Amino acid sequence: MARKRGQETIRDMALSLAVVMAGVFAFVFFVLPRGDDEQAVKVVDNAAVSVTSFARQAPYPVLAPSGLAQDLWKPTSLRVQAPGAVQGDDNDLAVLTIGYVVDRKDHRTFARYEVSNAPDAVQRLLGNRPVTGHRAIEGETWDERRDDDGHLALTRPAGGSTVIIDDGDGSGGASLEDLAALAASVRPVATAAS
Repeated sequence: MARKRGQETIRDMALSLAVVMAGVFAFVFFVLPRGDDEQAVKVVDNAAVSVTSFARQAPYPVLAPSGLAQDLWKPTSLRVQAPGAVQGDDNDLAVLTIGYVVDRKDHRTFARYEVSNAPDAVQRLLGNRPVTGHRAIEGETWDERRDDDGHLALTRPAGGSTVIIDDGDGSGGASLEDLAALAASVRPVATAAS
């Protein structure tokens, strides 16, 4: 009798476990969100508004990327340093930095855009990276700066500031073609209300 009761208890427990597992499976299958393995790129909201606001405060005519394909070029970070934001020697600095993910279906790469009025802007961002060549893009001559690891930057002076476009110095950096496309998109930022 005790043996029969033990078998019934085990059977009841197994049946209860099966019901609970079926409920968990149904929850996972029907309720939890599923998507592809690749996460969506989170873009900076209102990047253009921030850039325009920065341009109104900057002591030089600000240049910034414009007209890039939004499905490919996604601004994922934006940092501004307005004049007077930092005390001391850097009090007059005005720096705009935008990080982009170049979002292709088969791979993503990174590019960074910076414009700064620091006299040593290139040194601050790129260190002692020398000029290794020149490239004409949209009628402007850009200095190519390639480091020993093959990372590339394009730089040029622009009306009291320096424009720097680079691959971020890390893995997944944008190609020369992408950096040149970013350089080709650089335009003066309109600050007048329209």
